[in-house]
Amino acid sequence: MDFVVFPDHPATGPLCLNLRRDPAVRTVRHPSGRPWVMGHWTDDEAVAAGSGPDRLLLLGTTSADAGTLGRMLRRLRRLDDLDTRVRELPGSFFLLAAMGSRTRCQGSLSTVRQLHHATVNGVTVAGSRPQDLAALAREAAAVGLPTGAPGLGTVDDESLALRLLTPFAPFPLAQRPAWRAVHAVPPGHCLTLGADGRHGTARWWRPPQPDLWLEDAAESVRDALTEAVRVRARRPALSADLSGGMDSTSLCFLAAREDTRLITTAWVCRDEANDDNVWSDHGAALLRTAEHVPLPYADAPTWYTPPSPAHTDPAGPLAVIRESARLGHQARIVAARGSRTHLVGVGGDELFAPRPVALNSLARTDFRSAARRACTARRLGRWTLVDTLRTLFGGVPYPQWLESCADRIVPGVRSGDSGADWEVVPAMPPWAHPDAVSTVRRLVRDAAAGEPEPFAPLRCQHETLRAAARAGEIVRGAAALTARHGVTFEAPFLDDTVIEAALTVRLVDQVAVGSYKPLLSAAMRGILPDAVRARGTKGEHSAEVYAGLRRHRRALSALCDDSHLAGLGLIRPEMLRTALTSLQPLAHTLHPLDPTLAAEYWLRSLRETQAPVPTRPTVPAAEGA
Repeated sequence: MDFVVFPDHPATGPLCLNLRRDPAVRTVRHPSGRPWVMGHWTDDEAVAAGSGPDRLLLLGTTSADAGTLGRMLRRLRRLDDLDTRVRELPGSFFLLAAMGSRTRCQGSLSTVRQLHHATVNGVTVAGSRPQDLAALAREAAAVGLPTGAPGLGTVDDESLALRLLTPFAPFPLAQRPAWRAVHAVPPGHCLTLGADGRHGTARWWRPPQPDLWLEDAAESVRDALTEAVRVRARRPALSADLSGGMDSTSLCFLAAREDTRLITTAWVCRDEANDDNVWSDHGAALLRTAEHVPLPYADAPTWYTPPSPAHTDPAGPLAVIRESARLGHQARIVAARGSRTHLVGVGGDELFAPRPVALNSLARTDFRSAARRACTARRLGRWTLVDTLRTLFGGVPYPQWLESCADRIVPGVRSGDSGADWEVVPAMPPWAHPDAVSTVRRLVRDAAAGEPEPFAPLRCQHETLRAAARAGEIVRGAAALTARHGVTFEAPFLDDTVIEAALTVRLVDQVAVGSYKPLLSAAMRGILPDAVRARGTKGEHSAEVYAGLRRHRRALSALCDDSHLAGLGLIRPEMLRTALTSLQPLAHTLHPLDPTLAAEYWLRSLRETQAPVPTRPTVPAAEGA
């Protein structure tokens, strides 16, 4: 599914020409007859309703029908009324609404459905994929139309510098597209397009107060997650990961309650000490009615299999680059068994795993409870006294934290995090060029100077939402790979209704020391077998990392011979080659490889598809001492 949204403005006519030449493009028009939405979607991905000149259009996954939207539309007096009405709709979708001369566009909180916009020929155009807006700008420039921002439609090498950060760039820089002058609509915000061609963004969603007792919040999560799975189970067949963890297993047991043929899959681990397979087999045996398909590692591509240009995501570097070939392999297998929708547990860790930052938030309202839990956590986690005190008492407003983050970004070593940090403090890889490090620090400082608003006033809610947005990026990239095999990649945990329900639990229940995912466990009581809910281990996959690097070391090292990132002045290829060919006894030291390889493969795929790539660096000189 992809689409572009145009305002009702005469200047959009020339922009639609290439789209009109595609016979597969579907078009929804303004009352004036000009195109409003143009793109590709199937009948079951769209729900529409109209009332006079006003209309609503949902594109994505939802159980809402035209009647539901029609009733909602008739209750609207203005577009802002959607702030509350949209919360009634389950699923994961884009919402497009038109009233009078104004259009409102929004995606999902997790960014699984993320909107972008760019100004071309004097008007703002929105779209579901940044590469489509970049291509639109290049086509406009080719026929002499003004494109506004210099370089619009070309690769943004500064954005690529940010993409080298491990584990990811801080918000809001993590939302920056890889295409120059194409902008992402921030999570929880909507974009409005006027008939004059101008646009605006406004925040429509704010997190709920965390004031529900555990059992009440668990009931909300259970209802939201049940409906999220039901929305996807309307097809005759449905496949799902059954890794053995609580997240994927919960989805499988919820799907088994629906009227669909369920196919579960599980990767067979190389490491016999990894007990994921034991729990996966146990879950499959308890499901009984599902068809369980083990995926032996001997029959599957290894991690780090070099992707072909057709197996990357044109939107930007893949967050799942190490597993991209395996995702395609899995999609082919479930498609052959009749599945067109595959469920994954992505989002479960982000929403329900305990975080030290919750102690910092709790300390502001219930210091005694926070202190007791911090003392227990210190004993179990071997925290230092300084770290414990910083977790309880530390912290500055988000813009100040972001500014301090710039000085803590160094090559090779991540700064130590504490519960007072709003987010994980990232690091540049050891092979990053000093100019690239300078660029990233400058961009972080510039972002801080803009005094950005965090996702939520509470650090723990901000971190949860930031993590959900990162998970959304993972799902978007994986979905681009599996779509080529006719399989949609769906993450029910990342639906807006599930995220909102997860944020309602009291802070004191979020930091139940010694309890793993207490809210999800309570929500799944009576649905998930108690033995599975009580699992206290988590699989570790370093064996897959080392096996993949051994098998593909030569191909990976060859990237350093003519590295596109090196050509942009972003990395030092000989240092990267050393990391690829030397012994790495600790698997976590290899984590910086993923964003670097993702960016390198993405640049190469663009050259294969004739998309424009910058040929020289635009980064400034390195900072002084």
